[in-house]
Amino acid sequence: MVELSKRIIRIPPHRSLNRADFRSKTVLVRLDLNVPMEEGAVSDTQRIDASMPTLKKIIEKGAQKVNIICHLGRPKKPSGPDFSLKPIAKILADRLRVKGKIEAEKSMIDSPSLKEYFQIGPKVCLFENLRYDHGEQKNSPDFAKKLSHLGDIFVLDAFANIHRQHASMDKIQEHLPTYAGLLFEKEVNSLFRLLNNPQKPFVAIVGGAKVEDKLGVIKALSKMCDAVLLGGKTANEYMLAGHPKSGNIYFPSDGLSKLGSIVPINEQTIRNGIFDIGPKTVMLYKSVLSSAKTIFWNGNLGMTENKRFTYGTYEIARYIAKLKADKIASGGNTAEVINELKLTEQFTFISTGGSATSDFIAGKHLPVLEKLLQ
Repeated sequence: MVELSKRIIRIPPHRSLNRADFRSKTVLVRLDLNVPMEEGAVSDTQRIDASMPTLKKIIEKGAQKVNIICHLGRPKKPSGPDFSLKPIAKILADRLRVKGKIEAEKSMIDSPSLKEYFQIGPKVCLFENLRYDHGEQKNSPDFAKKLSHLGDIFVLDAFANIHRQHASMDKIQEHLPTYAGLLFEKEVNSLFRLLNNPQKPFVAIVGGAKVEDKLGVIKALSKMCDAVLLGGKTANEYMLAGHPKSGNIYFPSDGLSKLGSIVPINEQTIRNGIFDIGPKTVMLYKSVLSSAKTIFWNGNLGMTENKRFTYGTYEIARYIAKLKADKIASGGNTAEVINELKLTEQFTFISTGGSATSDFIAGKHLPVLEKLLQ
């Protein structure tokens, strides 16, 4: 097994998109277009927008045809409008400046995912939701072979899914010459740099609600960082579970209750409900961040889906934006906050990874990535 953080510094040159020859070829591209939806429409296009440089690069390099595959949500049935990719196809058409009505067309491939596609201009097709076919999540060799019939070359640009051994991520690499997409390469290289050669002081912020994803991250970061600042449900659960405190892990000292009152943080107030970090914690965290040369931020510091509890996250986001440091943020909710506050340009890189980024930093076994790095 490749020891990622020690042996590999960046995507190997022979896996780079710049080295691929797409002239007169059909290119199969796996993107991460698992976007939030509201009433049948895409409510946030960040992931689609992040994929556009790779699509445009492939087209510019002379590809005869581009077939896009991706998943959306967790459909229980192999069909249905709630998980159809038609709304995404419409956004792609807009970004590629393709006019005309987008409708599903039939293919000759025997698969719930591949029997329909959306034609986006003369060169680009988007096939239906990969998860309509049960073979996707089972990493089925048979489904991977069906996917391989969609291209001469495979481009993997779905970094957010590298922790999942699915057919479109893993087995497909055994059938086609594989290259990393531009976003994928930027994700990997940025995170390797963070793990291998960060400027000091190095401060990490870990929050969010997916506590089970964060324990390994906190442990890994505490060994490489000068300080790890905790917030959100992660901080609450971490304290309640009695995880050992190390000298460089910081916990909130005050927070906001359900009623919006500022309360000291202890076992009782946590059990009653803490929904944001308080002003004393914000001041402490700003003082720790003030001298940082590298900052990694994964997960919000409060329940920001409720505007009453955005104070801590917004304050820290605005403060980080002003600092002269290498600043990397990760996680969909954190990216949404940074985008909402119009601070994206003040960050070095916004990772689309979420749980994939967490697993990467925690040093977990990532077969999909290891296969690509060979």
